[in-house]
Amino acid sequence: MAEERPRPWLTVVTVVKDAPGDFLRTIESVASQDLAGVEYVVIDGSRDTSAVPTCMGAFPNLPVDYVWSAPRGIYPAMNEGLARARGEYVHFANAGDVFYDPSVLGRVRTAAGSTDAPWIFGDVEILSPSGHRVITPRWDYANEKSASFSRGHFPCHQGTFAKRSLLLAQGGFDPSYSIVADYAAFLKLSLVGDPGHLDFVVATFAEGGVSTTQWRESFRQFHRARREILQPRGRVALREYRETVKRYAAVEFYRSVWSKVVRP
Repeated sequence: MAEERPRPWLTVVTVVKDAPGDFLRTIESVASQDLAGVEYVVIDGSRDTSAVPTCMGAFPNLPVDYVWSAPRGIYPAMNEGLARARGEYVHFANAGDVFYDPSVLGRVRTAAGSTDAPWIFGDVEILSPSGHRVITPRWDYANEKSASFSRGHFPCHQGTFAKRSLLLAQGGFDPSYSIVADYAAFLKLSLVGDPGHLDFVVATFAEGGVSTTQWRESFRQFHRARREILQPRGRVALREYRETVKRYAAVEFYRSVWSKVVRP
């Protein structure tokens, strides 16, 4: 009878599609971490089926649970990674995302061992297309929760570690939220319990994803997720709507002005 493998404390999942350069940065970052008790899962939807395995070959001492899967979108791929994961916690570092420094996972393991929170999150560093780096400002979770998270402050998946069993129980990532399924998934976890907070920067990721380039649709989906999942009522619902409209108008104004400033 085969000996059962010990369950890892964490599974890191990377989803990649036609971006071997981005993936190389991510796997290099993963390989730099303290990987004791860490499982690494890669879901590859690339047309060139040799590119990602070639990158993996540069790290022969890094065990990888690699799967090529016909591309169906990022959230179905993240769900596939979640289904394969064995860790107590799961973290998604998709192609291009990197850990802030080599100490991150060791520090997360220490923090996870001293909390029973269903999920934990830390700050992230955002890299703009111009190369400018900004670390997300500190914010009060309880205060934002009272406004149904409508003011723009909420943990992003690059900084979040969730209990795998709870994320699965909540249905994983709902692809009907084509841009914000990660946001919707963690909103559901907020109903299970408040997260623990890590007092350090977890990851760096590049600005310019779909939620940025299709920001109007992302606003609609953020609003829909809050209404469907949190189901605010009365004054709380009115506050959520008011804050959503206020932020939408502010972003619309900023982008309008900025487009005139940078116009040739």
